[in-house]
Amino acid sequence: TVRAAIDALATMSRTDATRLWRIVGETLFTEMDRSAPVAPTLCTWADVLHAALTGAGAAELAAAALTCHHPQALHVGGTSLWISLMQRAGVDPAELWHAHSYELEQAVMQALDTDASTNTSTSTTWRAAEALAADLVLVGGNGAAQRLLDQAHTDIDPEALRAICAEDIAVWRTPADQLFFDPVAASASDARRPPKGDDAWVEEVQRAVALRKNTPRKLSPAEQLLVTRRREVESAMRQRVEQAARGLRRGLAIVRAAVAGSASVAAANMLTLMRVVVDRAVRGGSTSATLAGDAIVDALMELVTCADGLDPVLRAPVAMGLLRARGFAVPAAWEQEPMAALASRVLYRLRAGCERTPLAAAGFNFVLPLMQATADAGGWGGLAASRVAADDEYAPTDPAAEQLALVVDILGFHAHFGFDEAMPRREMLQLLIQLMAMRPTLLAASRACLEQLASEMEGSDGPAERAVLDGGLAQADSAVRGACLAALDFADMTDAPFSAAVWVNMGGRGTESVPLEENGELAATLWEDNGMEVQPALITAVVPFLRSEASELRTCAARAIGAAVEALAGEPNYDQLIDTVLSELKAAYASWLVRLEPDYDEFGIVVPGTQHRTDIAYARVAVADALYHVAPLLATSAQAQALVRFLVDDGVLGERAETVRARMLDAGARAVESHGAAWAGELMPLLERELAARDRGTTADDHVREGVVVLLGRLAQHLPPSDDARVEAAVDRLLAALSTPSESVQSAVGQCLAPLARRLSDAKLASAVEHVMSETLSAERYAARRGGAYGLAGLIKGRGLAALKRFSVVDRLREASEDRKDMRQREGALFAYETLAAAMGRLFEPYVIQFVPTLLALFGDPSADVRDAAQETARVIMAGISGHGVKLLLPAALHGLDDSQWRTKKGSVEMLGAMAYCAPKQLSMALPSVVPRIIEVLTDTHGQVAETARRALLRFGEVIHNPEIQDVVPTLLAALDDPASKTDAALRTLLFTAFVHYIDAPSLALVVPILQRGMRARAAKTKRNAAQIMGSMATLTDPADLAPYLPSLVPLLRTVLVDPVPEARATAAKALGSLVQRLREERFPTLVADLVAVLKSDASGVDRAGAAQGLSEVLSGIGLSRLEGLLPEITANCSSARAPVREGFMMLLIYLPTTFAEEFQPFLSHVLPSVLAGLADENEQVRAAALRAGRILVASFARSAVDQLLPELLASMHHEAWRIRHSSIELLGELIYRVAGLTGSQAEREREALRASFA
Repeated sequence: TVRAAIDALATMSRTDATRLWRIVGETLFTEMDRSAPVAPTLCTWADVLHAALTGAGAAELAAAALTCHHPQALHVGGTSLWISLMQRAGVDPAELWHAHSYELEQAVMQALDTDASTNTSTSTTWRAAEALAADLVLVGGNGAAQRLLDQAHTDIDPEALRAICAEDIAVWRTPADQLFFDPVAASASDARRPPKGDDAWVEEVQRAVALRKNTPRKLSPAEQLLVTRRREVESAMRQRVEQAARGLRRGLAIVRAAVAGSASVAAANMLTLMRVVVDRAVRGGSTSATLAGDAIVDALMELVTCADGLDPVLRAPVAMGLLRARGFAVPAAWEQEPMAALASRVLYRLRAGCERTPLAAAGFNFVLPLMQATADAGGWGGLAASRVAADDEYAPTDPAAEQLALVVDILGFHAHFGFDEAMPRREMLQLLIQLMAMRPTLLAASRACLEQLASEMEGSDGPAERAVLDGGLAQADSAVRGACLAALDFADMTDAPFSAAVWVNMGGRGTESVPLEENGELAATLWEDNGMEVQPALITAVVPFLRSEASELRTCAARAIGAAVEALAGEPNYDQLIDTVLSELKAAYASWLVRLEPDYDEFGIVVPGTQHRTDIAYARVAVADALYHVAPLLATSAQAQALVRFLVDDGVLGERAETVRARMLDAGARAVESHGAAWAGELMPLLERELAARDRGTTADDHVREGVVVLLGRLAQHLPPSDDARVEAAVDRLLAALSTPSESVQSAVGQCLAPLARRLSDAKLASAVEHVMSETLSAERYAARRGGAYGLAGLIKGRGLAALKRFSVVDRLREASEDRKDMRQREGALFAYETLAAAMGRLFEPYVIQFVPTLLALFGDPSADVRDAAQETARVIMAGISGHGVKLLLPAALHGLDDSQWRTKKGSVEMLGAMAYCAPKQLSMALPSVVPRIIEVLTDTHGQVAETARRALLRFGEVIHNPEIQDVVPTLLAALDDPASKTDAALRTLLFTAFVHYIDAPSLALVVPILQRGMRARAAKTKRNAAQIMGSMATLTDPADLAPYLPSLVPLLRTVLVDPVPEARATAAKALGSLVQRLREERFPTLVADLVAVLKSDASGVDRAGAAQGLSEVLSGIGLSRLEGLLPEITANCSSARAPVREGFMMLLIYLPTTFAEEFQPFLSHVLPSVLAGLADENEQVRAAALRAGRILVASFARSAVDQLLPELLASMHHEAWRIRHSSIELLGELIYRVAGLTGSQAEREREALRASFA
């Protein structure tokens, strides 16, 4: 019958015949669903379809595709019926796919778009669609796989899946005609209010009657409305879950079909397959596991069969490890092993295998998600906190850290495949950036891997890879940003008009921060090389960086906005640009000024999510910083007025965060100073009007008025000479504002007074100085005394040193500081010295030196307020003192430590502790002599002196800029306070710290005494750890900071160099070589000669061995030229008449090849004769050393210098001395093993295995 119908179709047009065949096919599909399988001996459905489609064309075969894949249309001879029909009709499957790809894809998608509750194992439509998808992958290859997988990627929405909660799933599982949640019952049980009136009584009776009759009670209109609304809510919930579930099931079905269709196509598309399964389905979390059941596990287990290159033994563990890492349920057998053990085992195996043979793209794509999960978890397992582990130098390290290190290694083995677009390059870049950000110890290795990957991608990188690196420029750590900038150097960014992240990093230039400066230069080079241009849109793109949690980025972003505005200064629409920038910064400020109080709905209930808000004041400070940089670039008076109105009228100067108020005031002051001369007439009325307005009596309004006074004082500097009256009025307002209890306002007022003081008459100046002096020394309130000191400093700075003498300021302050009756006099004098030192700088330094004895006495004042003021004064003095001032001050402070009076000693310690705030150059000069003396005081018998010394050391810890040292400051201070029991713990902590930032002078001041103590210890492991840390730190320290410690460190290293334990000697030798390499030979003028003298002496063999190893490392640090000059002396002493000398220099030849590596090859011809001659030496120790040196030479140069070694060894086999012949044969055997890639032990094992096989 079907065949007759098909014959009738032959008379129709091609389009009509194809349309009609689709109808026939659907009818056949339905009929096959209704009928039972036909007995094999009778006519099968495959026979029917064969008969129907014999002679059909590509269009008919495309239309019949789904029908031909019905489960009852059995495969013929192991091949697909549909493909068999194409072969019989002479239709090329690939051409059919290209011609009808859209309709075939739609047929699959529509068939798979079934109700999520459908049982896929029994649904013939679902099974037919999966079979058709598999055949499409087989005939269409990569093109078909990509189209289907793109649809799968779209279908699975991880965000929608993660948004589904347990209640949503419960509603979805509830039948559509039922409610999961009964609002009527819930409202009835809420409070059980007592009945009121007849209506309540009637409702209660109806409810009781309904329960007795077991019939539904008639709902009231209000209850009916509740039910209706709830039905709408649950219908929306059910729809959302249904849509997500359908997409998830369909996407996973396509993945399974791709694997079933063609393993080779699946392997070629493993990157896309893993992104669908892992990035989409697995990322859906527990919802995916609930909705998909075992489908995700099954999909992964099918995918792993296509992971080319992955060891079959590791396939299941990798898949199960990934699922466990993401919280999915796995078979119970895979739950037995702890996740930490599983991850370590798998990653160790992967690393070992990948080091020999890197994985193919398919295998690596399958493995990478497990490594990503490991990084997301920060590794699994932790270092066991046990006493044994704390004391055992060979205790196992942190397994989590080891796992992350293994991940970096595995990535490194595959970085050179970056040119292959089948590799997960985007994910690799993301993972490396993540590892650098989370583990400083992995920074160096991750950065090298990142740069290699970027270099291999050069020319083939796409927008996705560039976006990842561009995103890395927003990382908090400057070292990570620097790595991303270096990697972007290999990328082609010429198609982008600009990069906001690159421009932000350019803002690091001029910050006087070494990392930011370096990143700024790298970013500037990128900007220029890629031809990027500054555009108005760039400023808009930079504004979001102001909210970064990294303070460095906020600083760079603010500077970058100012730089962009300055770069566009010559543009025609510059005025409009400034208006736009100001509007954007104001809008950013408004959006980041969040209400801290919770929101309430119309019923007075707290809106969820609005409580416990966090104030992001740091973002508003960044906006103020940006305004500060834009302020000098304002183009019109209207813009300056708009900025002032924003600060004053909008209440910005009165906002809740003091840091924001202070920086906004700085921005306004800069605008006034920059444009006051031109626009003072327009700006002055704005400020005067605000001061004339009625005081509203709020704290915010007080802050605004104080800020206005400061701005008025800055603006008054630009008034013309004819307005001296207005200047004096402004001074009066400023003097009144000095009593404001805000140090930032008082400081700003003092700065305003300095230029205005020059315009005051002598009488007015005398009156002002007397007023502030009186306030400083006699005012009742603390804020008034503090403000008076700032005012005094401003007035004196304005008139210069002559004013000090004219008004006898120093004499009056000295008298006040010695007043034993009134603590306000003493405290006020300290305030004045502090502000004068800060305002006048070096000009006031001679008076500061004279004041030091008084300051030392005030450190022990009975009043706590005076003592605090003395500490703050010392801090400010030290922050601005010159190098000459330090030299004058230091002897007096150190001398006080030897005083028998504990108060004097305590004051000296306080003064020395204040040196932590010195400028870097002065600090570096003082610390080597200051910190050791403070450490001595830690053991003082008087408790207050010892406690003061601890606080002084803590101050040095507070000014440390190195983040790695900063994290371990408590451990270091504990070791300094209790060296006997805490030194080992401090050394272990330092040993496991990766130093990636420069170690500044304060860091060295705390670390070096611990290293000195460690190298003096008796335990070899303690000495070894101290020497190892010293060598590591040498490369990250400024030579000028480290040089003062060399006279004490080098002798200690040389002591460790002769330790009986070989490991300690080796570590000390490497540390010594690092020091020489970093600080150059000029700082160690006699070191080489001293080590050579030890080799020539009659010292013990251990001493000579240490000297030989140390000399080899030192020569490596100096360079080849030094070795070349010393080589004749070395070879000559190998044949010395004294056996100890021969042994010493023969030991040197043991270490030189391993230290210099391939660089030593040119010297082989010079040292080989000496080594071979030593093999026949009469002294046994010399012969042993020569044989060991020969083995080292063979092991080091067996592959690269066999042409030099072989002739010498062959000639020595015929030497007249039997010892030389014997040793030459032994060395020749080792050479042959090395060239063949074997070792003697391996060859022996092979021979034993061969003997066993014959036996």
